[in-house]
Parts: sequence; C-alpha cells; structure tokens
Amino acid sequence: MPFPEDVPSVPVRYSITSPAGGGPGEGTLQLMPTVPAIRIPGQDGVFTGGGTYQFAGGQLVDGEGEQIRLLPTNVAGANPAVWAWLGIESVNGTQPRHFYFALDADAEEVDLGAVQQLAPDLAQYLAVPGESAYDAWRRAGNDGDEDDFLASLVGPPGDITAANDYTDEQLGQALTAEVARADTAYDPAGAATAAQVAAINTATADATTKANTARDTAIATAAADAATKAGTAQSAAVSTAASAAAGLYLPKAILTVDTFMAQAGTKVFGHRGAGMVCPEHTEVSYDYAISHGIQAMELSVNVDSEGQLWCLHDLSLDRTTYSTGALNTYPSTGIANRVLTNGRVLHGQGWTDQPMAPLRTMLDKYLGRVVLFVEPKGNDAVVPLQTLLATSYPHAPASVIWKAHVGTSFVWPKQQGYRTWCYVDDGSSNAVLDGKDSLVDYWGVSTSMSSARRKEIVQRPGGKPVFSWPVYRRSQRAALEADGVVGLMSSDPVYVRGTTAQATASRWDQQVKESGGTPMSDYTEAAALKFSETDGWVSINRSRGTYGLGRYCPIAPGAGGYRIQIEIKYDQLSGDLAVHGGLYLGKASDDVYEFSTLNATAGYHLILRQNGVLRLYRHLTTQTGGVALGGGDIATEAVVAGQSMTIQVDVTPTTIEARRLGNAAWTTGPIADTTHRGGYLGLSNGSITDTAVRPFWRNLAITQL
Repeated sequence: MPFPEDVPSVPVRYSITSPAGGGPGEGTLQLMPTVPAIRIPGQDGVFTGGGTYQFAGGQLVDGEGEQIRLLPTNVAGANPAVWAWLGIESVNGTQPRHFYFALDADAEEVDLGAVQQLAPDLAQYLAVPGESAYDAWRRAGNDGDEDDFLASLVGPPGDITAANDYTDEQLGQALTAEVARADTAYDPAGAATAAQVAAINTATADATTKANTARDTAIATAAADAATKAGTAQSAAVSTAASAAAGLYLPKAILTVDTFMAQAGTKVFGHRGAGMVCPEHTEVSYDYAISHGIQAMELSVNVDSEGQLWCLHDLSLDRTTYSTGALNTYPSTGIANRVLTNGRVLHGQGWTDQPMAPLRTMLDKYLGRVVLFVEPKGNDAVVPLQTLLATSYPHAPASVIWKAHVGTSFVWPKQQGYRTWCYVDDGSSNAVLDGKDSLVDYWGVSTSMSSARRKEIVQRPGGKPVFSWPVYRRSQRAALEADGVVGLMSSDPVYVRGTTAQATASRWDQQVKESGGTPMSDYTEAAALKFSETDGWVSINRSRGTYGLGRYCPIAPGAGGYRIQIEIKYDQLSGDLAVHGGLYLGKASDDVYEFSTLNATAGYHLILRQNGVLRLYRHLTTQTGGVALGGGDIATEAVVAGQSMTIQVDVTPTTIEARRLGNAAWTTGPIADTTHRGGYLGLSNGSITDTAVRPFWRNLAITQL
C-alpha cells in the first residue's frame, strides 16, 4: 500500500547474488524500525513497522513486484527523532545477516548494498545518532568555536632544552679554541683543518639527534593527550545519545523490582503466565494474569535455529504443542506459522489453539509495566538473551529479575545490575548456597521441600527474601507463609492470591478450566477435569479421582447457612450397583481429598450409589473410613443410565441435611451436627475404580439460607 501523499518516503533497491554459482540470489529481506512506533507530523496514526520482502531475480521487490519505499529516518518533527532501520537478510544457502542503516529524506533512491551497514557480530555497537564531540565539549562548559575546540586537543609542547646544549656562542668558542690549538701545532699536511671539520661535524650531529628526540617526544605527548581528550569526548557523546534513545523507548519503568518488593504482604507471581488456567507461556496466559492485577510473572526462554527467542519452558515442543522435537531445530517462520500450543488437553476443548509467544514481543508489551522473572532454560539461549537485553533493552534491570537454577552462573546478570533469584534443589547443601550467596538477591525453594529446610533457608544470614514454586492451592500458601516465605510463584495466581469465592454458579458449558480448579495432581492430563461435548457435563476420568472447586470457595453462608445443589448422572452402570460418587464439603482447606484414605483435613462427603442409596458421612483425619450420619441409608429410586438427578445439601449453623430431589422422602432430614463448617468443597468419584462407570456433574449452584 503506498504512503499517504504528505508522508515522505524513499525508494530503495537491493541486489543479491547466489553464493552457489554467482547468479541472481533468492531469499528474503525483513525490514523493521529499531523503535516500536514512529509518529509523523500531521498524521493521526503511527507507523509501526516494515515487512518481509522477496528477492525476484536477485532484486528486492514488494508483494506486487514493485520497488519498495521506506520511511526516511530523518523526517522533520518525527517522534522519536532518533531511530534506524534494521535489515535481516536471509539468502538461500547462507546464514541470516543483520545490518542497520539510515535513510535520508532528500535521497532520490538508495541502494541498500551501498549504505553504511553494521556487521552482525558488532550489533551491540549499533551507532545511535547523537551530539558531536564538539557539542559535548561545549556542554562541558567550554566556550569557543570549532577551531578553539581543535586547539584544545593539542597538549603542551615538549621539553626541547636538551636540543640547545650547543648554542652558536658555545660552538664558536669551541671552534676558536680548536683553531688556536691547531695554529699552535701547525701541521703543513693539513691535520688542523681536518680536526676542525671533525669537531664541527660531531657537534652538529649531536645537536641534531637531541633536537629530533625532543621534537618526537613533544609530538608523541601532544598526540596522546589529544587522543585521550577526543576519546573521552566521543564516549560522553555516545553515552548521552544512547541514554536519550533509551529514554525515548521507555522513559522509566512504571513498576520497578524494588518498588514491587517494598509492597506489604506476600507477593504472588504468575508461573508460566497462568499455566494452570490458560495454555502456558502464551500471550493470553500472560494477559489473563496481568488483567487480574498480578504484578509479576515468569518468562521462560528458549531459542530456535535462527537465534530468535521464544517463551517456552521445555527444550522440546512435545509437551505443550502439537509439534515434536527440539525448538532449536525449527526456523522462526515455521514456529510463527505452524506451531500451536495444545492447551485444550489440560484446560478443556473450549480453548482455541494458541500461537507461541516471541520473547521480544512480550518484552515490548510488558517490560516496565510489571516485574518480569526471565530465565533461559537451555544453555544455547543464554547468550542470545544476554545480547538482546543488553542491546535492545538497556533499561531492563530496573524491572527484570534474572531467574536461574543454583547450578548456573549469576556473574553476568549481577554485572549488568539485575536482581537475581536463585532457586535451589530440595537437597542443596548450605555449602552450595554459600558459594552463590554473594551473587543472589532472592532464594527459591520448592513446595516439595520440607518445612524445616525452608525455614533454615529463610533464616540464613543476610535475611534475603525467599520465594517458593509451584504454588497451586491456598493451603500451600498458608504453609509457606508460616515458614517465612514472602513470594509465591503460582500458575493459578488469581486464585492463590484471593481469599474469597469467585462465583456461586458453574458455567461448565463453556468447556474451559476455571480458576480455582484443584485436581489431585497438577499439570497432569489424567487428573484434569473433563468436559462433555454437549449439555455442560463434567467428569473425572481417574480411579477414585476427586476435583476441588476452589472457584466457589470458601462458601459464604447467610444467617441461616447455605445450600449446595448440583445435577449428577451415570452414563453407564456397574455390575456392582453399590459403587458410588458424589461430593465432599465442609473442609477448612483446599488440600486434596480422597475417599477411604487418610486426609490432611476433615469434612463431610455425600454419596449416591448406583442402586439409588443416598448417604451422608463425616470423614476424619485419623481414620480412612467415614462415620455415617443420621438414621442410615436413604433408599431413593434406582439410577437409570443417562438420567439426570439433582442432589442437595443444606448446611445450617446447627444441622446438615442431604436429599435427592423428586420425592419428599428422599432425605436424611436435618442431622444435628456442627463438627465441620469449612467452606471448601469438590467433586468425588467415591469408590469407583472403573472410570467407564464414573459419575458426571453439571449446574452447580450455591445459595445462602
């Protein structure tokens, strides 16, 4: 599309030659500005980029075969005023090459092969237009024109006194004495004349040598002094220009690491974005966390075959995408266009497949707005990440924490001014931690580490803050806070941070995992909630599986208590109709519950057998079996395969009652029991070990009484 009539542009051309045979080359040239957006005077919008162009017959053309036109880098009044074009040349048969260049608005046409280019191995020294050495001299408080500036570069003259050891007077005296001596000892053969000539030659040579030495010393001293002053002025000019360019890109971080850490209370960070709620390390996952007020999140980083960095936890694509193999074997374009995440496996088929997230895009979007934990997961990603941060994001240390395992080096990030988070293994010794201590700002401990060991690390000399990962449950948060941990890396950060229920009625018809869903095993497809294709039914495809419904917890009772109502069905019936599923409720914590097992916290469980028997139990932390409540089994109508049933539990300050709707007699009646009044509940496969006959649930509703 042509530029608007009042926007200047410059036609460019570029020819390439094939490295094999010397004929016209084939390939692409990607052109992009070094700043995210450029505003042109008189234009309502901003110009945000270039594009990728093909070589046809060795000549660069646009998508319609026409000559390419680019925005000049010196448009009067443009904002920012200082920027350049980046070219990424990919010629078939050669490695990609990067170069930078400027475009003059007055140029009639520019051959990109003839402009001054920066070699790829010198990309970290990208020239940024700034003030001249003369301008830096004037800004330092000096007065005068350019001649005065040049004169200031010349140092004081050297000491040439030694060159004057033989003055004309001294030379004359010596000569007179020599003549007198010669006259006294007159030698008719001419010896006196020869002696006179020899004396003159000796004195002249000695004077010349000393004068030349003094001259060379003076010149060398002046040259060194001038070079030092010029170098100092150049460095000052480059530093000033670089700072100005960085200031144009991001004047200051909206949220710095230090400001964030100074906030009161436990800090909650997004783990893999919000990887237990959204497809991990995708833009939608990061957006979910940030849009809900999470102020810090993790960016795991790996590199492709062309050196581009992507947000990815694993070295391979096998676990999180539909593709297989190591990321560093894939080209950038293949990843951008063909690799999609398989978040639907873990988070429900209501999700659409998401593309992978380029690190540069995520940094441009989030850097300075939230605190970022950045970690290169593979060794081959370390140097590209360091180079990217140093050359394109010099302001990153203000809002980035360098995250790495205790077995890696922290020298570079500390030299660059980054805060560092060192996460350790459960078995890491104090000696190992001592070896890293001087380079570490924050320690990291896992939720699987013993409480005693976590406390030891919290209490290490220096009192450095300790963060923990991976945190999925509020019960984990409580235990970690009790140990002195002040930061939580959570893949469900909104739920873990919260203390109240997020909803009172389910929307499982959306077929997407909810925040607060706590399976028996996290990040495991086998334990994930399964969504039916129709009618909003959910199930747990796991033997005796359970699933916590933290989204609705803790339940907030009314003055008369609360009511839980939910539909349940069995699509297939077992040969043993005594098998059952149902609900658990009344727990004070969201820790894992399992039927006929010792559990960490107590509560109630309601069962509905496939023969229609309804029963309410109290479960304890000291025994595997439940304690039956009420008068005994409640016989209801036998279960019909595929038929929906509604069960209801009323919990008042003094009683608890379970019923199956459809017949007034199908109830336990109010049971006087106040043992448990915790606000956490969940779904339970109960005694069912054959998942083919597992129960299904839908339409959960919680109301106050």
